[in-house]
Amino acid sequence: MNEQCPVCGQPTEIELGFYYGTGYVSYALTVAYFVSTFVAWKVLIGMTFDLDDNRIFYWMGTAIVLLIFTQPLIMRLSRSIWLGWFVSYNKNWENEPLEYNERMDHNRKEH
Repeated sequence: MNEQCPVCGQPTEIELGFYYGTGYVSYALTVAYFVSTFVAWKVLIGMTFDLDDNRIFYWMGTAIVLLIFTQPLIMRLSRSIWLGWFVSYNKNWENEPLEYNERMDHNRKEH
């Protein structure tokens, strides 16, 4: 991820460990993904929950493979959502300079 937005210059790494909370957002997005794919599969395929019907395992396999391929998208989306919760949007960002963010630690050492 860029250190600053290439358009407006907003720092994206507000503090050390800022993006640890994206795990919760990513988890919520993943749960929503599994629920929505399950409902879609149930409506389109029509699984039943008995011992002779193994179609739920086909759904699980398909959903997990698709999740592996969409994980980079989910990661970036969760980071954007997390950043959007803590950085407010300024519609006049071109005319107004970026204000100092009190949460920025300019004296931290880079490793």
